[in-house]
Amino acid sequence: MSWTPLHAEATGSPGPVRVLIVEDHLDSREALRALLEAFGYVVVLAANGKEAVEAALTTSPDLILMDIMMPVMDGFEAMRQLRLLRATAATPIIAVTAMEGAHELALHAGATDYVRKPIDIRALLAKLRQLEPPQEA
Repeated sequence: MSWTPLHAEATGSPGPVRVLIVEDHLDSREALRALLEAFGYVVVLAANGKEAVEAALTTSPDLILMDIMMPVMDGFEAMRQLRLLRATAATPIIAVTAMEGAHELALHAGATDYVRKPIDIRALLAKLRQLEPPQEA
């Protein structure tokens, strides 16, 4: 199946889906980056919520993977801010957390969906594929 990312509308040419990974732990961030790049995604990285908001505005990701517990600005606040901005209001956000009960809080803060840590790779990839923008004929 083929997909056209949202940023392709601006450029007029289809391309790979761009995913913003927001994770404060370097090893986790790099592992997710390597995994998603192996599946053909273009990856943008951010280490906290403040960086995530800035990166989302400058790179126009098609999807965002958002850790919840981070320094500087947590994932809840970052999601709230992203939902207030016209450029990112509709961008799908998957909250990523190990915190018990955080999924309801994440959905309330603006997450489209969530995955629990440790991440089930197959489940994550399935969610990403569900949320990828469909290619227009």
